[in-house]
Amino acid sequence: MPNPDLICEVRTEGGVYQDWLTVQVSQSFDAAWQRTFRLTCAEPEDPNSRRQTTSGSSWGEAAQIAAQRLLPGMRVDIALAGEVVIQEGYIGNRQTAFDANRHGVQVSGFSKAELTRKASADGGTGQFRGYKLDAIANRLLKPHGLKFRVEGGPDGWDTPFPNFTIRHGETPFDAISRGCRQRGLWLRADANGDIVAGARQGGKGAMFEEGVNILSANCSIDMPSVQEIVARSQVAGSDSLFGRQAAEISAKAQMSNGVPGLARKVLAEMPLGQKELQLRTNMEAQAIEADLLRVTLAYQGWLNPNGELWALSDFVSVRSGMLFPLADPLMDLKLWAYTYGQTPEGQTTTAIELVNAKAFQQKNPDGQSSDGFYNQPVTQAQPEART
Repeated sequence: MPNPDLICEVRTEGGVYQDWLTVQVSQSFDAAWQRTFRLTCAEPEDPNSRRQTTSGSSWGEAAQIAAQRLLPGMRVDIALAGEVVIQEGYIGNRQTAFDANRHGVQVSGFSKAELTRKASADGGTGQFRGYKLDAIANRLLKPHGLKFRVEGGPDGWDTPFPNFTIRHGETPFDAISRGCRQRGLWLRADANGDIVAGARQGGKGAMFEEGVNILSANCSIDMPSVQEIVARSQVAGSDSLFGRQAAEISAKAQMSNGVPGLARKVLAEMPLGQKELQLRTNMEAQAIEADLLRVTLAYQGWLNPNGELWALSDFVSVRSGMLFPLADPLMDLKLWAYTYGQTPEGQTTTAIELVNAKAFQQKNPDGQSSDGFYNQPVTQAQPEART
């Protein structure tokens, strides 16, 4: 009897499909923040190598059924190990191929959140005066039947925008993403397509240890290329705010171990006040931190060591003397991406990508202490002195 923890189901109004030759379900804080899937079903080249599927049919029969019934635009639920990871998503693409000996079909798709990147925002939402980020985002998402929320945002994320303008042709996702950059927030999507900003909070997460539960791993470490980040902005003047105070707003954050004298200069994407610009500067520092340390590891199965499926920004501890040349080679990291996979041979594995926790928050705002060789201190952005 097949292990239910290793079964991928595509649930549709017309039936449930679980006879897949290969499986890939992914999410990342990069391009695949909205959850994607790609599944294939094929008949082997050698008819004698055909094996039975979980439903009792051959791979060739399963491929033909999938090719006939799974079409672009179809609404689907994708479930792994019995848990729905994409709810009411879409099949976006279908590819079929055959020759004298082989028949195959591949379907790929995405969660509902992807539609927020396909079309421009509702024309009736061009300007928001004095609205908070979550109110703006929920208005933009309403036509899609989706919601927006913030988890673990930095202090000040809920500062109202004096004037948030939707640019001509801008998609809801582009506008929300632009607003989140000004408030120091990463984006991800729930299974049902709702958009979430910020990082999950909580204590220790899953534990991986070299020689115990890691199939393969690699670690990439870069030095900070700049010593400081300097951001600039300006706002409309008023009777109480004018001159250089309105036209030359600036904020700066320091990074340890960067090349002395080198700076990254950032121009805010929209008018920002002093406190707002400091949040935008912190976000730039977090983006640099996300690139400085990347750990990728693979393990057997889809459930993590805690017996659960992943959520982006989960805490993950990794102990490896090979990856981390430290006296105690234990690092507490955060989940940046995951990919659940299954090979044609039926082996199920998961690949996860991990980053420094300061990609989500700066743990040493005074910049005076370090929490490890790779977790170098970054100061919270401060107003830059005018010269």
